[in-house]
Amino acid sequence: MLLYSTLLATILLSYIPLLFVNGIPVQYDRRSKVGKKVKKVKNALFKGEGTYYDVPGVGSCGKPDTDDELVVAVNRDQMKNGANPNMNPECEKHVVITGDQGKTATARVVDTCPTCPRGNLDLSPKVFKLVCGDLGKGRCNIKWRFKNN
Repeated sequence: MLLYSTLLATILLSYIPLLFVNGIPVQYDRRSKVGKKVKKVKNALFKGEGTYYDVPGVGSCGKPDTDDELVVAVNRDQMKNGANPNMNPECEKHVVITGDQGKTATARVVDTCPTCPRGNLDLSPKVFKLVCGDLGKGRCNIKWRFKNN
């Protein structure tokens, strides 16, 4: 009987440290990709299509603009409007856009393009003509990035 008591006590005592494992704080490796916030990469280059739209009026950034201005609407995914899109940190930033013929223009973000896929921009007619050429094209391949202000 003493042998069984000793054996049982040994087994029970060996499991006691396991009861405290969940309470030990663990520091995660900062190099780990799991659990890290993704930061915007400066000078990240996006690829997509440029289309043009009729600008006149007030865009999602809350200010009136015209077709004659160098302005763009960023796709919904990259614009990420919150409850008040007028307060969007992307508003009034500048983007550098290069068309498929190598022509480049800098434009100001003033609106959201709700139907544009990620990577695409809706350009004012003035920007479209500078970057893509004739409005009759309707769309062109573009590369663009946020300009460091």
